[in-house]
Amino acid sequence: MRALWLLLLLIVPVLCGLPFTRADGVLVSVAAMLAVAAAVRPSLALWAAAVSIAVTAIYRGPPQPPGLWFIFEFTPLLILLTRTARAGRWVAALAALAVTVLPLRVTLHQPNHRLDGSVLVVATAFACAVAAAGLGLFLRAGDARRARALAAAKRSQRLELARDLHDLVAHEVTGIVLEAQAARVAPAADSYERIEAAGQRALAAMDDMVAALRDDAAPARLPGLADLPGVVSRFGPAATLSIAPGVELSEAAGNAAYHVVIEALTNARRHANGQVAIALNENTLLTVISDMSEMSDTRPAGGHGLDGLRERVEAVGGTFSAGPRDGKWVVRADLSRSADVRERERQQP
Repeated sequence: MRALWLLLLLIVPVLCGLPFTRADGVLVSVAAMLAVAAAVRPSLALWAAAVSIAVTAIYRGPPQPPGLWFIFEFTPLLILLTRTARAGRWVAALAALAVTVLPLRVTLHQPNHRLDGSVLVVATAFACAVAAAGLGLFLRAGDARRARALAAAKRSQRLELARDLHDLVAHEVTGIVLEAQAARVAPAADSYERIEAAGQRALAAMDDMVAALRDDAAPARLPGLADLPGVVSRFGPAATLSIAPGVELSEAAGNAAYHVVIEALTNARRHANGQVAIALNENTLLTVISDMSEMSDTRPAGGHGLDGLRERVEAVGGTFSAGPRDGKWVVRADLSRSADVRERERQQP
């Protein structure tokens, strides 16, 4: 069916133009219609450009037929040149040559032909070809920028998902592993209940992440300061939480603080058996101090949790640090200069 429409596109205009151009204009009209077809279907670009150049080289008739069909071939060739340059196809050079020499069909066959006149129109056609090629290259650069931006957005989304999986799911899975290990030594009914509850929370966290990736899903509430007491209580009596009265954080900063605590408790559960003290002072400085006096080898180090925390905290304008100090592991997240806090300060009179 497409071939039939293409055949009609080539034949019907040619037949309609014969009364005006007679047989001398058949080649010219065919080249023009082929250029129109190629502008619509760039896969015909090579044929259109090659036929146009060939017709320009062999045409020996009067200037009237090329003059009649000139605009119907010149404009589609410019469109074709733009599209092929945008696609980075080598046939764009052939299309540019076809555009440049096309006016010679008219000027070389004038009764009083002058060389300077041909040079002028060829130079003008060449300038149009350069403009069309430049437009195509400009659009190609824009396509490349959009492709890079899309790739960066996808990478950022994957990193965000990886951080959430590490922070939320790994925290619950670590608790399941330790409860299972404890149950092997001293089975207890409440151990299995805690394992079941942790598994359900891990599944719920994964469901929330999958839902957040759906375009039609409403954004889920981000966990924040209000969720910290529940997290600390599930950790057990070895962890204590202190939050200064009146402390407020934005949703983004509160979510970052939540993930800092989650990761710190996960690491303490994996690598140590001592006390964990969590404090958020009135200056929104979050500190998590883990006792390293009783280290365990539950899981070898080498993950990317701390790197993910640094990215989270710095994304809201805060600063992050973690390292050993006086036999303890100290994690600090200064959220006093978070992006949302700075925004509120700018809005204050």
